[in-house]
Amino acid sequence: MDDTESIQMTAAGSNAKPPRRAVTLAATVGRDLVYLLAVLAMSIIEFVVWLTGVSLTVLLAVLLVGLVVWLGAAYAFRGTATIDRWLAGWRRGEAIPGLYRSPGSKGFLGRVRTVTVDPQTWKDLAWNVLNSIVGFMLALLAISVFAAVLAGIAMPLWWSAPPTESLGIYTVSSLGWALVTTGIGLVLLPLSLAINHWLAAGHAALAAQILGPSDRQRLNARVRELARTRADMVAASNHQLERIERDLHDGAQARLVALAMDLGMAEEELSSDPDAAREAVRKARDSALSALGELRDLSRGLRPALLQDRGLRAAVDDLAERSPMPVAVTVTGEIERTPDAAKTAVYFVIAEALTNVAKHSGSGNARVAIERTSDAIAATVIDDGQGGAKPDGTGLAGLRKRARALDGRLDVISPPGGPTVVRAEIPCA
Repeated sequence: MDDTESIQMTAAGSNAKPPRRAVTLAATVGRDLVYLLAVLAMSIIEFVVWLTGVSLTVLLAVLLVGLVVWLGAAYAFRGTATIDRWLAGWRRGEAIPGLYRSPGSKGFLGRVRTVTVDPQTWKDLAWNVLNSIVGFMLALLAISVFAAVLAGIAMPLWWSAPPTESLGIYTVSSLGWALVTTGIGLVLLPLSLAINHWLAAGHAALAAQILGPSDRQRLNARVRELARTRADMVAASNHQLERIERDLHDGAQARLVALAMDLGMAEEELSSDPDAAREAVRKARDSALSALGELRDLSRGLRPALLQDRGLRAAVDDLAERSPMPVAVTVTGEIERTPDAAKTAVYFVIAEALTNVAKHSGSGNARVAIERTSDAIAATVIDDGQGGAKPDGTGLAGLRKRARALDGRLDVISPPGGPTVVRAEIPCA
């Protein structure tokens, strides 16, 4: 490449940057303006909401209907705060979560109590009051200044509509003075846009600070989540133990009893009827092999030996080979560099999903995708069956509890007519 070509490319690059910067600036200006307009609208709505809700609650507090009004007002505060939380997150480019307590007990009174003691409810109310006053004034100030600057820039288009336009310092009585006003407006336009940007950014930051969860709320939510997952794991463990006990009692134990009886008969008939003794020994051998197979299947349900010996890929390939339908398996990343608990959870998610596909979906094939990222492992099972799978079914509910116990999640998408997508994501940090 010669110097001429290099200069041309540099010139082309320098010519390409200003348009991109102009587009970025225009997008920022538009976002700030839309955000301020939304804040102005929401501040008016929130003033009506909190004033009506608080007034009716106080007036009707001595009556039972006051509880109904308070519950409705609390959810109204939550609704407006959720909208402001979304707006501030959109302005900041990052979502602002809201942590609300789930009702600890069923019933109307339990819901009222939960809403009343939830710190987020009072934060929502405080924000409604604050935003209806401070947000209204800030948004009105920014929009008024911006509108005045635009009106000054456009003065040559409308200066003659009234006989004269007094601006305090001078009076716009001619086109020349109108052009002077346009010049002043163009000078003040960057300052107006900067004011819009500062006020929008400050308001969004304040909303994130007040409406976002505090460290204490995050800690309490984490404690509640851990308590819930621990209870789920205890219930799942009890269910697993009951299943193992039932399978042992109805399967391997019964066969071992039959084995003992056959060996006893063979011992009694060994001297008198060798042929019958050989037949009893043959039955005992069959019973032993059957019991061994059932014990092997039972142990596979606890922790597959193949998973422990050869890794997750080999265990999933084995599931695919034993499936009654074609199953395509794709792997992305170093899946073997995953904690054992996470690998076991992923294995059982895939095993349960493929079992459901074979039993209920009516699909002719399935696809399994395993992806290992820097901080998580994800497994996705897709089939082209009839869909309509119940996300809260017994098997999927158990898998969801297993995933949640590891701070993971399990999502099921199964519209009528298919396809069905089961995806589990387990953190590996």
